[in-house]
Amino acid sequence: MHSTEHERREVDERGKGKDPMATERHPAETARRLVLNQHRELRRLMMMGLAPTHAEGEDAGAHEPLRSRVGLIRDVFVRHLVDEEALIVPILEDDVPVGPQRVIALREEHRRQSAELDALCAWPEEASDLELAARFDALVKVLLEDMAHEERKLLVPEIIRDDQVIVDQSDG
Repeated sequence: MHSTEHERREVDERGKGKDPMATERHPAETARRLVLNQHRELRRLMMMGLAPTHAEGEDAGAHEPLRSRVGLIRDVFVRHLVDEEALIVPILEDDVPVGPQRVIALREEHRRQSAELDALCAWPEEASDLELAARFDALVKVLLEDMAHEERKLLVPEIIRDDQVIVDQSDG
């Protein structure tokens, strides 16, 4: 079984019968490991999709493979965004006061990424495939940078952790 499929099953098994966006909290180490493994798989997939776009031109043979690669990457990436939110949002929400702000930023970034991928998938049939390839290349580079930033600033044990400090005032 492919590692991403196994990871998705692991995420799905924990939330069996529940909405994938449910707030069930996964252990931090598991959440980090699954998200980082998905990032590795996404990098591999995006690099495979990126390289062929440089060799393709306006010929009809290049048209469908490019568009289907863009669609495949969008589908896998959007599924990753859902998994990532299911895994780390509950952990972040418990990390007051900054965790909820991180959740807002993460969801805004995910909306932006999804919208950009959707725009490429909706690329008009009569439009230039060379332009589509150039925009795809640029977007892949941004998505790779976004993942690297997430790994450095968010998916670290200091942020995604199980020992959240609960702020509570019991005396006046």
